[in-house]
Amino acid sequence: MFDQVWVYDLYAGFDESAIQLDNYQAIANWYNDGRARNMIVDGRIISSDIAWRNPPETAYIQNYVSELDQRGGGLMLGTDHNTYANSGFNALLGLLGVGPVTGSFAGPLAVVDPLSPLWIPGLIPCGAGETCINDNSSTGFVPTGLQANGQSLTPVAYHGTTSTAFDNAAVSSTMGSRTFNTCGNPGQPLCDPNDVPAPGTLLLVIAALLGMGRVRRSQA
Repeated sequence: MFDQVWVYDLYAGFDESAIQLDNYQAIANWYNDGRARNMIVDGRIISSDIAWRNPPETAYIQNYVSELDQRGGGLMLGTDHNTYANSGFNALLGLLGVGPVTGSFAGPLAVVDPLSPLWIPGLIPCGAGETCINDNSSTGFVPTGLQANGQSLTPVAYHGTTSTAFDNAAVSSTMGSRTFNTCGNPGQPLCDPNDVPAPGTLLLVIAALLGMGRVRRSQA
């Protein structure tokens, strides 16, 4: 069970008012204080009504909650259409120390990495042995790679192939993937929360916990 669940709905024309900017800062302060270090960035979560009438799509989004819960909570960020990405959404990402949503989707489907913790069976078949999610919208590509806040974002769903995934990601996450060899990258947990880290990694984790002075589980 999550301690807190927030739904924050942007509205075109009011995304950068003083009240909105204060709210963005409050969210960033909560996330940046170190209590919640898991993040999902979905650039097409409300891409069309098709997504919400497609059972595999709704199950996929619900799986976000399950995977964050296993990791002690975190922050799920979603947007749709560049009206929002280019104003309030990117302003919030900047305060979180995360790069902006940029460019434009090729649509209409994005391939889901089968080795990502966020992959589930039953997604839309596409290509040879691939499964996809709908992203029929006009928003851009989400940030990937090492971010200013010290965390790494791994592509979860993307256009094209794995070789272009970091540039064309529809969804990214702090949850690593064996496809991209990002499990345990900076600021990123192991792919499976039940995995046992190698001895060297374990020592680094222990050192980090000692440096923090305390560990507190927080879910949001």
